[in-house]
Amino acid sequence: MAKYLYFWICSCAIVLFSCGDNSNEANAQYEKARKLFENGQYANAKNAIDSIELLYPKAFKQIKAGMLLMCRVKQKESEQNLLYIDSVLKVRQTELEAAKKNFRFEKDAKYQTEGNYIYKKLPKQASINRSQLKVLVTENGQMQLASVYYGSTPIKHSSIRATLPDKSKAETLVIGYDGANNYRFTNDGKYTEIVTYKDGQCSAVAALIANNTSKKITLTYLGGNRYTLSLDPVTREAVKATRELANLMKNVDDLKREYQLNVRTLELADKQVLQLEKQQSEQNAE
Repeated sequence: MAKYLYFWICSCAIVLFSCGDNSNEANAQYEKARKLFENGQYANAKNAIDSIELLYPKAFKQIKAGMLLMCRVKQKESEQNLLYIDSVLKVRQTELEAAKKNFRFEKDAKYQTEGNYIYKKLPKQASINRSQLKVLVTENGQMQLASVYYGSTPIKHSSIRATLPDKSKAETLVIGYDGANNYRFTNDGKYTEIVTYKDGQCSAVAALIANNTSKKITLTYLGGNRYTLSLDPVTREAVKATRELANLMKNVDDLKREYQLNVRTLELADKQVLQLEKQQSEQNAE
């Protein structure tokens, strides 16, 4: 019984101690956060601010001061981010415009809502009356490969495999026949099949080709009767250039979104600082 009474007394002592006046310690913690903020150590400053409420839940004055300081930290972080993103964005936009010079933009206003960038060295209006690998990037930055088969008998393929001389290989995802991304037709006794692989569906194949443009690459059509062809140098070069263009377009779009996110964060932080400063001023006047 005495043992339990001892533990109960100790517990009460701990509770009373934690509920006591810790204003000096809370002030010290706030000052630590403020100095970190002034020295530009924003991540450490945020951790120190969070610790005020965690360690001293009754230190309301310091907690409120910490809230205002936290908003100022977010202001500075957003301002820094905006400067950095803006500088990187300008560089990427310049690189993107330079890369686009190697492409032509094609769009049939009557049938297409989205145009495509085609590598200039590839033939215009590439015929589908021969087996080939077509490559493009949409104006929204989506890279696409399309395996075209043209022959006297159908093969009903649904994916492709790219293979290097050392037997390294990569495959696209399987695209089931749907009459859209995988469609077939017959004309004058000849069979044409076109399977389109979008971003994520052809990433591995595109990477293998782009990283090995100087090597012989064999393309194998899979899913039905197999068919193989050797990728010509221009197509290999086109895959590499198109992949780079798509990555640049995505990078620019990501940077633009990140810039706008930081603009909104800064606007919110500005409003919060004004509100908290007003509250602080009113409390001091009372």
